[in-house]
Amino acid sequence: MTLRKTATACTIAVLCIPSISFQAEANGHGEVAAKDEVVYANLLANGSLKDIYVVNGFNVATEGDISDYGAYEQVINLTDLSPIEQFEDGWQVTAPAGMFYYQGNLPAETELPWTFDISYSLDGQSINGQELIGESGLVEIAIEVKQNEKADTTFFENYLLQLSVPLQSDVFHNIEAPDATIANVGKDKQAAFTIMPEESASFRLSADVEQFEFNGIEISALPASMAVEAPDTGELEEEMGTLTGAISELATGMGEIKKGMDELADGLSQLEDGSSDYQAGSEELAPSGDELVQASSEIEAGLNELSSSLSEASAPEADFALDDSLFAAFDELSAGMSEAAASLEELSTHYGEAYGALKAAVESIPESDLTEEDIQTLYESNPNSDTLAQLVAYYQAGQEIKGTYAAVKEGLDAVQPVLEESKAGLEDIAAGIDELAGSLQEALGTIGIGEGFAQLSAGIDEVASQYSQFHEGLVDYTGGVSQLKDSYAHIHEGIGETAEGSTELSSGMEEIDHGAEELAEATADVPEQMQAEIDDMLSQYDKSDFEPVSFVSPENNDVIENVQFVFQTERLTLPEETQTEEDNTEENVSLWQRFLQLFGLGD
Repeated sequence: MTLRKTATACTIAVLCIPSISFQAEANGHGEVAAKDEVVYANLLANGSLKDIYVVNGFNVATEGDISDYGAYEQVINLTDLSPIEQFEDGWQVTAPAGMFYYQGNLPAETELPWTFDISYSLDGQSINGQELIGESGLVEIAIEVKQNEKADTTFFENYLLQLSVPLQSDVFHNIEAPDATIANVGKDKQAAFTIMPEESASFRLSADVEQFEFNGIEISALPASMAVEAPDTGELEEEMGTLTGAISELATGMGEIKKGMDELADGLSQLEDGSSDYQAGSEELAPSGDELVQASSEIEAGLNELSSSLSEASAPEADFALDDSLFAAFDELSAGMSEAAASLEELSTHYGEAYGALKAAVESIPESDLTEEDIQTLYESNPNSDTLAQLVAYYQAGQEIKGTYAAVKEGLDAVQPVLEESKAGLEDIAAGIDELAGSLQEALGTIGIGEGFAQLSAGIDEVASQYSQFHEGLVDYTGGVSQLKDSYAHIHEGIGETAEGSTELSSGMEEIDHGAEELAEATADVPEQMQAEIDDMLSQYDKSDFEPVSFVSPENNDVIENVQFVFQTERLTLPEETQTEEDNTEENVSLWQRFLQLFGLGD
């Protein structure tokens, strides 16, 4: 009982204090150390403004008269009973030292720094918030926040917004809010959305609902006066430097490849010219082979006829002379062999020149210094660059040409020696034919009619037999030459196409080389540009140098220390149940009786 009386006495003393010590007497001009503004706004369910007021808090350093500015429609002293007087565009009150608060109600047409558009839908159909109360189904709430162009931009540019959506667990189920952070608040949940300074945003929240009720959306805005520490980008900058270095090396390599491609194109052009001469020689040699075979056939037939005649005849009584056509055929065959040898010599010369040019061109293509990792890095840094794709393709083609050349080099080196040996063989055959014809004429000139007839017959028979073997070899040789002519036509066509392609490749490499140089120039400053972009991006969120300003009047800026915003949308709830008679009777209880009941002193 004593504890109750003591509590009652303390409470009565507290209630009496405002009328005694909080009514400060005017003692001159008061001094305000700092002022805070908390802007409260009640919003309708759709986000439009219903009413707005400001709670002004002063840190009064010296008791006395203080002034404040704002176009308030009504003011309420929240600290004591001192009257607040209006003057021109401001308000004055006598405030005690310490914290002093008063409320100022602003006109409903006051512009907030942001606009809020909140809409609702039930099972995919748009619905008014009030009409949604008590309904069940799939509910979606869409929230759109934008800058209010009619308001001061200071708060939009420097303030961070947080939207909190309380969701009762017995009403909302299967909640989906992709852009929200959902936390447990007791048995219920709360979805929180954040909007950075200078940004607009759109959010969506959906849930399966049973008898829809909604406690509204709580919105707070605070200055984003945090200092954003720049991350350590040294390693990233080093990697970007490595990338730009690789691109520069690639550009240099492409220049070397371009030079090699030009030399390759020149070499292939010379090879095509030599191949044309070779093809022309083979086409000329093929018909002459038919003539050689024809002449050799006549020689073979003459020798066989001569051998047969001598075998059947007896020693003649008088001198006789061989038909001049036999020796004429020997001369024609020898001349054909010499002509074929000359054609092979010319062919060998052209081949040597063309092959030399091709060898120099291919060997001028630099060895590959780029790894697959380097090329992959270039693709990752330039994913949509057609120029880079062509550049890498030509680079790989150059390396493939170099590899192909290395694989067939041994065969190409062996061609000219074979041509030289074939030429020497034809020259030996021509010399042998001339020697045979001369020996035969000499032998016939020195053999007497009666003497050595048998010896002549045996010698002619042996020559005819050996010549038949030679003739068979000649037929095989000319057949090979003819087949070579037919096959080489395809080879020459391929050489021509390759030469034409190399010219186009050289032209394309010129564009690639130019593109590589542009790419190297464009990426040379990438590390510095990257750091500048990071600094610029961070500066958008670094508001550490923000100086607060008053929401209601710039006249207050000298003492403003902090301004905050607190908004609340209206509650969408079911009607309360009818009060019972017992509840109604309590309304008749006096204020003093309720006070006594609070402390257990009344009935």
